[in-house]
Amino acid sequence: MCDKKLYILTYDHGGYVLWKDEVKPRLLKIFDWLEKYPKLRIGLDYESFTFDEFSKCDKEVVELTQKLLEKYPDRVGLGATTYGQPLSLTINDESNARQLLYAVRTNLKYFNKTPDVYAISEFALNNQTPQLISLCGYKAAILRSHVMGYGYPKTYDSAWGKWIGKDGTEIPAVPTYDKQGRGYNCTTVDNWILSRWPVDSELYSLEDFREMFKQYSPLLASRYDDLTQPIEEITAEIEKHDDYEYALLEDIPSIYGVPQDEYRTTDNDFRVQMPWGYCGNEIFNGCRQGEVNAVEAERLNALSVMLGGKSFEEKSEEAWKYVLAAEHHDVTICGLLDLSRRFIPTSLNASSFVKENSLKVIKEKFADKNNDSVVVINHHSFNIDEWLEIPTEKDVVAFDGDKELECEIIEKNNKKTLRVRTELAPFSVKCFRLKEATKKSNEQFFFNNETGELTTPCYKIKLTENGIAYIKDIATEKMIFGNNTGELFTGNVNGVDSVSKGEWKVEVYNNSAVATQKGEIGGIPFEFTMNFSGKSKRIDCKSRFTMNNELVGRTDVTQGRPVPFTLNGHHHEDKLCLSLNVNLSKDRKMFRDLPYSISEWNGALRKTEKYWYPDDDILIDTEVSPEESFSNTTYFHGIYWLCLRDNENGLAVFNKGCMGAALNGNHLLIPLIYSNEYMCGTRIIEGIFENEFAIMPFSSEMSNIDLHKEALCYVQPPVIVTAPKGNGELSEASFVELKENSKEIILTALYPENDYILARFCNYSDNNSSAEIFSEFGEITAETDLLGNELKAVTDGKLEFHPWEIKTVKIVRR
Repeated sequence: MCDKKLYILTYDHGGYVLWKDEVKPRLLKIFDWLEKYPKLRIGLDYESFTFDEFSKCDKEVVELTQKLLEKYPDRVGLGATTYGQPLSLTINDESNARQLLYAVRTNLKYFNKTPDVYAISEFALNNQTPQLISLCGYKAAILRSHVMGYGYPKTYDSAWGKWIGKDGTEIPAVPTYDKQGRGYNCTTVDNWILSRWPVDSELYSLEDFREMFKQYSPLLASRYDDLTQPIEEITAEIEKHDDYEYALLEDIPSIYGVPQDEYRTTDNDFRVQMPWGYCGNEIFNGCRQGEVNAVEAERLNALSVMLGGKSFEEKSEEAWKYVLAAEHHDVTICGLLDLSRRFIPTSLNASSFVKENSLKVIKEKFADKNNDSVVVINHHSFNIDEWLEIPTEKDVVAFDGDKELECEIIEKNNKKTLRVRTELAPFSVKCFRLKEATKKSNEQFFFNNETGELTTPCYKIKLTENGIAYIKDIATEKMIFGNNTGELFTGNVNGVDSVSKGEWKVEVYNNSAVATQKGEIGGIPFEFTMNFSGKSKRIDCKSRFTMNNELVGRTDVTQGRPVPFTLNGHHHEDKLCLSLNVNLSKDRKMFRDLPYSISEWNGALRKTEKYWYPDDDILIDTEVSPEESFSNTTYFHGIYWLCLRDNENGLAVFNKGCMGAALNGNHLLIPLIYSNEYMCGTRIIEGIFENEFAIMPFSSEMSNIDLHKEALCYVQPPVIVTAPKGNGELSEASFVELKENSKEIILTALYPENDYILARFCNYSDNNSSAEIFSEFGEITAETDLLGNELKAVTDGKLEFHPWEIKTVKIVRR
């Protein structure tokens, strides 16, 4: 196909977040431009949240948008393809699905139309995007991140092709051309020209762009950039060219026709960088709290509905929408604390309402007739084995039927807590009876105050004033990690490289131990706690730093190299970090989870390449060999977890928000605090900042899918609710069962919608798999897309999954 026209796609990137006061003036200006420039066709890339929020505070914005679309139906397009414009590699799987489906529904609600070609300004791309957008009805995609401050995709020597994602889904796509631009803190050359010519782009024009990429036909110059950019001059210039033609998203499939080339992507083709530790990780941690609470609340509501309770679909939607808005890239990368401190609590309050009202129904159905009891809910689709904490006023033990469970009473500050080990089947609810009992003596945990050595059923831990000298496997005496002098936290504070120091207090109980260090690093007071439970290998950790406007992280030199101002916040080694020296061989590998994915990270070094920018070298991530990745610092991140493993052992870090890591050899640094100069908004922090994470040593026998399940249990533990004596009809029930017990299939969402329930599953493996889904409380009737539209009937609950395939099924209550 040879088409000599230059097609121009231009969309205003903005919306309520960051650009609230600029939206209305720009809409009014567009009315004028459309009359002044007859060729102009323009799109509105406003996050769909914009229309929900302006409908409450300034309806005229919504009305102006409606008028533009009605008056100029062929010249003005909607560009909002996500609800909250996230950076999709830093939000969880279900958040990625909701960003898409709520965008579609919101667009249809206000305008009775929605884009059918997926396009974004900043980095909302991942290797499952083809599958997810196909399940929302999209016909094609623009495989470009136009503004690449925080991420970029692979480039292709091609004009048009089939983007083939992780599960094999194909969707037609216009790629980022080779040399069009890739790297951090830059834009594609056409985006720069269309946003800034001639003011800031004197060296290049659209004619230059056409010459630079003349081998591609049809040739598309696209812009998805800020609505404040001065575009009128180039709009006037385009008007003069008969061979320039504007396009809207919906025109792309007809312009390009049937794609022939193939763009097969891998997880590692999507590069991302984030300012981990920025704002004390407050926003990242808050977004994580919001999304997991939204998932948990709607799952509980689904169980309640199955028991005859009321659906709180509207409240769940509110919980989702506000956390999706908090995940907006400008909230997270510009540190918009005023918005995050409004959006996240609003989401959490809505989730809390749904959870509390759903639990009322559940506990009434399971209340024991003769005893006070505890109702425990496993809302995962796999078996769990967890220690839970239950407030109590008496010394009690818990019984599962006639079986006494492993329990202990912990008393602090005149308050008692019952800790109990629970084993639950997938998606099950159990009622545990409580009976008074006497305390038992300690048998499994010991602390030698003279040597500073704590012994648990799994580990020997040497504690020092600097932190942790080592952790050994008690059975093999093998070193899991050793920190030489024992540094726990490291960081550059007020220009000085600092190491933490403090004193430990260790409390030993029947089935647990709590080790707490209080100290300081560079004058910053901190408290760090490790919790050990029974024979569980997971070590639950919590850090708490009291900040008083200290400068944390370096802005001058890192590893002997000057640090450009544009990269402050992205050099993690000098932030306030948790420091772990892992004892693994040199053939160790790195793994992490991403949205609906688990993958090996191939390692990358930060190098520079020169593209079309005349004065600047652009920083990119270059793939390196395992040897290079071992001897040089690389960065990687995982949504819920990341790990290092060799042929015998490994160590995973699970997180509740601090998703990034810096790695040099086997030295792993988890950045927790950055408080220094930053190009998108310096935030020097004051107050208390907390992070929660877990350290999980494991043997090579543990698969990555099992690690993923362990991380899910950590981030989303079982739900417990105390129930007084009552007339409950049930003592135990499983709500959704995978009868084939396929270990690769994991449920990611369960929620009521209209008069049915939707359950979403993903095959987390490279293999074809199958599952037979059964529920005593409902009938599985059909597969649906992400929007709930039926795709095909389901017989006997049987589903077949391709590798990494996502499927949603409809459950009709019996």
